[in-house]
Amino acid sequence: MILYGTVIAFHLFGAIVWIGGLLTLASMLARVPDEVGLPRERLLGAVRTTFKAAANVGAVITIVLGAVIIALEPDVLRQGWLHAKLLLVVIILIYQWRLYGRIRYWEENPGEASGGEFRMAHGILSLIVLAILLLAMLRPF
Repeated sequence: MILYGTVIAFHLFGAIVWIGGLLTLASMLARVPDEVGLPRERLLGAVRTTFKAAANVGAVITIVLGAVIIALEPDVLRQGWLHAKLLLVVIILIYQWRLYGRIRYWEENPGEASGGEFRMAHGILSLIVLAILLLAMLRPF
């Protein structure tokens, strides 16, 4: 049981880094349209660094250790709440992929930026994470 608890702890740590990174990126990207010149370039550089260091690394840790948890407790695959949770994780991965595309687009087309989509994405991502937490803690079905 020590192994299982340790894996859970590192899985949660990875999720905190991953989701924290994505929420931070959404907040930072919402500010990009307000900046011009060098401050904008620096902000986009910080966004790219945060994306690589927090979002990508956190996602890998979370997903790999999630697979380990399932391997340690394979009966969980028969529970519907896990399938719903995994679907929400896939949605977050799609959001992360889209976020990366937007970062690259803004680096190549600095004049075409809108922060509104990231303000909304921040809230939606927060709700998805809340749903994942409720599913994992309550295991309603």
